[in-house]
Amino acid sequence: MKFRSITFVLLAIIMQQCLAQENGWTIMYYAAGSNSSEVNLLDDVQQIKENKLADGYEIIMLIDRIEGHSQDSLALGKDFIDTKLFRFGNQNFQELSGGTIMPELNLATQYEANMGDAQLLKNFIQFCKANYPAKNYMLILRSHGNGQAMCPDDELEERDPLYPGEIKAVLTGKESVDILGLDVCSMAGLENFYEWRPANDNFSADYIIASAPLSGAWPYEQILKRLSKDKNTTGETDYFAGTNEKNYDPHNVSPLEMSKLIIEEIYDNQTWASWGLFDNSKIDEVKGNIDALSMQLVNEKKPILLDILKASLHYDHNMANDLEIAQLTFPYVDAYDFICRMSNHEELSEKSRNLATKTSESIDELTVNSFYGNGYLPPTESFVEGKSGVYLIVPMGDNVFSRSGRSFWAHTTWYHPDDKSASENSYGFYDWCRNGANPNNGKVENFFELLDYLFDEQNDEGGVNQYNY
Repeated sequence: MKFRSITFVLLAIIMQQCLAQENGWTIMYYAAGSNSSEVNLLDDVQQIKENKLADGYEIIMLIDRIEGHSQDSLALGKDFIDTKLFRFGNQNFQELSGGTIMPELNLATQYEANMGDAQLLKNFIQFCKANYPAKNYMLILRSHGNGQAMCPDDELEERDPLYPGEIKAVLTGKESVDILGLDVCSMAGLENFYEWRPANDNFSADYIIASAPLSGAWPYEQILKRLSKDKNTTGETDYFAGTNEKNYDPHNVSPLEMSKLIIEEIYDNQTWASWGLFDNSKIDEVKGNIDALSMQLVNEKKPILLDILKASLHYDHNMANDLEIAQLTFPYVDAYDFICRMSNHEELSEKSRNLATKTSESIDELTVNSFYGNGYLPPTESFVEGKSGVYLIVPMGDNVFSRSGRSFWAHTTWYHPDDKSASENSYGFYDWCRNGANPNNGKVENFFELLDYLFDEQNDEGGVNQYNY
């Protein structure tokens, strides 16, 4: 009898291990097509459907479509303009009901969700984790992005996107993921990554894949083909090789290996853009170093700092060829290039240069892989592969916008530590701006306060952004 009990326990353990082996990953694909991104979203869906070939991982998709952009009835078996849940099998798919977690999504009725609602994103992650448990989780956000926000829903009376601070405020640690894939434009910012830093009680991501400037959709066909037990194309992983790259068994591929696989295929197939892979466990160190440097830089001459800013690599590229609009709309400067210019500037003090060197080294540690494309982006020699690729929000604050007569800093009030959700196209609540600072004490204590010191005239009302450092 005792022998039977031991045997039963051993069999139970073996069965449990086998079940876990079949679920190496759950990939959660949040397809916010309720905007013009729906034009080519269904092409990505077709790639996923045709190239999900191996067992060992799940792909679950929440998709919202919109009228007027695509009438594709083939990729998902029918044309629709509402919100639906799907599971992709090996070269097949099925529509799902949301069960008790997302009961509004069922096979009997239509439902129009707001993809810009962080609660919906939270529910989707909970649904996936509850019904498709795995050793590792990846969340892919597929839509538009502009640095301030992403995944906008245009079907509402007022356009509603997902803000970095909103995700942090609504989601919890239970919704955290190993990889956050931002298949949107312009979200590779230190301020955004800090919202989702590990070792906090809110949503976090260990690795993040994102682009600093405008970009295109991921090459899902090539990514999924490498999730396979097939050893015919095995080789050493080489980020820039383009050939003979290693396949991975999805049962056992680690978060870092999965992240590198994705960035390799983006590099091979999107040579005109700029992307990076980031180890978000390093973001706290980067934040601390930048804040320490900011406290020192108040001792330097403002014109020197402004000259360094204007000479740095900026991600202010758009399709309109209007430089002023681009600089105002995309106030993003490459963090590594910007800080390195300080470490090498002879007119700055030795203490400032040393702190800048320490800071640039921490940004290098954060950046696992990165590249800057050719053809669409302006040529530059300032981008250093594997070091550059993540930005800081730094507007040309003392510039005056010709159409309003107001400073660029006055147009950047969305970047703020306080609640700005009542404002149009804004949310605020940036931890990057808030943490480490004590407002109204007259001391610059973090990077946001350094910018306020450089660009805003302090008064009883707090200047143009109602904030006094």
